[in-house]
Amino acid sequence: MKFQNQVNSTAVVLLFALLIRICIALAFPNIVAPDEVFQFYEQAHRLVFGHGIVPWEYQVGLRCWLIPFLLAALMEVAHLVLQNPLAGLILIRLVLCVASLSIVWCAARWGKRFYGQPGVWIAGGFAAVWPDLWLMAPHVLEEILAADVLVPAIYLVESPATRTSLRRIACAGFLLGLAFTLRVQLAPAIALAGVALCRRDLRSWRVALLAAALPFLTAGMLDWATWGQPFRSFWLNIYLNVFLGVAKGFGTPPPTYFIFMLGLDWLWTLPVMAFLVWRGAKLVPIAGIVVLTIIVTHSMISHKEYRFIFPAIALAVPIAGLGLSWLWADFRNRVPVNTPRLCFGVFLLLGPLFSPWVYFNLQWQTDSFWAFDSVSKLPVSLVSVEGLQRMFTSDEPAYFPIDLMFPASTSLTRQTVVTGSSGTTVAGAIVSVERTVQIPPAFHLLSCYKGIWIPFSKSAAPRLCTWASPPGTNSTGPALPFEFPFPAIAKPFIVKDRLFAGE
Repeated sequence: MKFQNQVNSTAVVLLFALLIRICIALAFPNIVAPDEVFQFYEQAHRLVFGHGIVPWEYQVGLRCWLIPFLLAALMEVAHLVLQNPLAGLILIRLVLCVASLSIVWCAARWGKRFYGQPGVWIAGGFAAVWPDLWLMAPHVLEEILAADVLVPAIYLVESPATRTSLRRIACAGFLLGLAFTLRVQLAPAIALAGVALCRRDLRSWRVALLAAALPFLTAGMLDWATWGQPFRSFWLNIYLNVFLGVAKGFGTPPPTYFIFMLGLDWLWTLPVMAFLVWRGAKLVPIAGIVVLTIIVTHSMISHKEYRFIFPAIALAVPIAGLGLSWLWADFRNRVPVNTPRLCFGVFLLLGPLFSPWVYFNLQWQTDSFWAFDSVSKLPVSLVSVEGLQRMFTSDEPAYFPIDLMFPASTSLTRQTVVTGSSGTTVAGAIVSVERTVQIPPAFHLLSCYKGIWIPFSKSAAPRLCTWASPPGTNSTGPALPFEFPFPAIAKPFIVKDRLFAGE
């Protein structure tokens, strides 16, 4: 009966966490980074529907097809049931929500190991409700997927039972290798975890390295099959971004950037979290070292985005849950727990819920999603996105084209009206920022969306609107496709994609 109660408590925590993540995923179809759409969703969409935007990374072989293949498999399953591409996007988001529960499970198991049933509820519940985790759970990004496998890998490394079990060592090695394959920049932290896992046992090293090599070799052979060179996406990524400095063109924040962003994200809870992570790391020191290593090594990289350290955040939250469990057990024995003290303690942890950064990300690009969803219901074959963003810079209207909503019969163009030798071609619909393009006569306004909310901005963001052409308008013919800029320094590396050899 006692064991059954323990299982049920973990299951309840996981179910609660899943409910939060699914509600967020369905209510807020947001995008937290352009890569999510153009590097992964778009390419999976190309595999299933045959069309999509091709960024320069997929023209030079800088990206591995591993993630798009996995996404395409889910899209294809959904496509067999429903013809609407939206079904595949929803299925992917739901699967990612389930995958993110690995972090909550590790938190609950750590809590059980050190503090029994109260630890399950406190540490597991803390990971279930922490905003960063449910905000990022349904998104397809390398660092998010890497976090989903890195945290259970560190859980196994920290487990005393792993040291005497080759099966657990192999499992930990495989997960560490998969995390490395998904996010090469985690290599220093993964190496430290590997040393802690195997120590001086040569047999453990053999088993762990063989298991870790499996996902890496799979990705390398996939590069060979798709790009014509084994491991092309790995070495070219390092060469272009580190040695030729392509990544620097996207911004080079100072080394203190991540600390600043943690403060913006967590507000007054940042010092509280630092204390809880420090206290929890006394119980799981390897996990604490991994968190610190990820933040420090990423701070040394020129190009920085806050999402890059998500694996550190995903690991820090379960550690902080242990610290919170210790705090609860210690204070309950020494200080009477009354309502004012409890309310003050809860308030100290609520900083992220008041952070403008959380709500900015929660709403980012949702207008784009709903706009393209509405246009996808129209019987048109050509949609103009002339006024949408192409440079990812702050001086442009910050909306992305999302042709993931369209089946193979519809394509995007960056021209509204095209005049050529065969006559004039007019797009069947227009999605554009208000007052950035000239709307042809006879088009009628379908809908407008309020505009992206930007914290502390002095002026409101321009609205995103959609227009439809009158029935019978010619919407087929030549038009310039929507393309993103191509770094000149990367052009010599253009390679033919074997998956789309006919393009």
